[in-house]
Amino acid sequence: MTVQELIAQVKEVAAQQKSVSQEDKDFRLVVGLGKTILKDFVNFTLADYYNDPRVCLESQLKWKLFLNREVQDDTVFNSAVGVDYAVALEPSLFGTKWIISESCDPTYGDHVIREHADLDKLTLPDFYKSGLMPKIHELYSKISEMVNGEIPVLFPGWARGPWSIACMLRGFTPLYYDLMDNPEFVHRLMNFIVESRIKWETDRCKFLGINPQDMNYRWNYCVYRDPTSSDQYNDEVDGNLFSVSTYREFILPYEKRLAAFYGGIDYYHSCGNLTPFLEDLVELPGLRMLHVSAATNLEKAHQLRKPETILQVSIHPINDVLRATETEMEAKIKEILTKSGGKNVEIWADALYEGSYGTLSQAKLWLETSRRVYSEFKANKGS
Repeated sequence: MTVQELIAQVKEVAAQQKSVSQEDKDFRLVVGLGKTILKDFVNFTLADYYNDPRVCLESQLKWKLFLNREVQDDTVFNSAVGVDYAVALEPSLFGTKWIISESCDPTYGDHVIREHADLDKLTLPDFYKSGLMPKIHELYSKISEMVNGEIPVLFPGWARGPWSIACMLRGFTPLYYDLMDNPEFVHRLMNFIVESRIKWETDRCKFLGINPQDMNYRWNYCVYRDPTSSDQYNDEVDGNLFSVSTYREFILPYEKRLAAFYGGIDYYHSCGNLTPFLEDLVELPGLRMLHVSAATNLEKAHQLRKPETILQVSIHPINDVLRATETEMEAKIKEILTKSGGKNVEIWADALYEGSYGTLSQAKLWLETSRRVYSEFKANKGS
């Protein structure tokens, strides 16, 4: 099938689903299969995907159709394609090597700040020349030529939060020692990262003809996530690793500075334990969605959230999906619905990166079970 034929099919499905969009539902179920699984279903290699614009484009079109046919979760189908290098993009802007393999999404190499003096050697990233940017611009340009305006082509954004970038550049252990031994350095590093993001984002928005406060511009991230510019992905913000006072002194001020730049934070993400920081996080301006991982206390998140904030509850991919029985799935969904009230909540079976048709089969079983349990929950609540 040609690229043009694939585009036509994707546009047709997108047009059909406009009238049945799930975007405004109080409750949604999302299945997140990674590229490491999708490459087996639609036949591509990650090396080709990240280097060949035709493979990149064709693969995205094919997996959109595949997921729509096979999974049918509450993901809003759209025709947009894009360029994304997962966690490798941001550290590459500062000179960190990027790594592409067949076993995982792109990642990054050794940290570049080995001594405190190394920070002074770094410069603000260049939107066109730093790290992966030349490759991204090339892919974006060639894919745009191939689609010829038929469907949107999205340019990647800066997803990782300032503390996440600090850990990437300095390394976990040295950075934690710095918190005790050289707190002034940590503040300089965090300030430099925020300044870098603001400069890069300003140049990106100028390139795209948008403004940083435009929450309607979304871009692809990990296949099934469409972040806005202001999103903060911070797996390294984890209450099991440092105290609330550390968070409030070294991290929160810089997140607030970015919130001021963007006019709010649309989405805050951490796969770690956010429980100790929830009182601060729910006060971030404009927070539309808060990620609640298996490590975070869902009841507390529900009690503290603002009415307009959606809870994105991510279940454990191994324990709650891949190795779970139907009975165990049912019990988990009931628990989540009870603790969250079943309203303004999304339940995500994501981070499914390994396996093949066995993983797909379990994901379908989880989706079917979850829908049945939710229907019963809603009926009982109504009565």
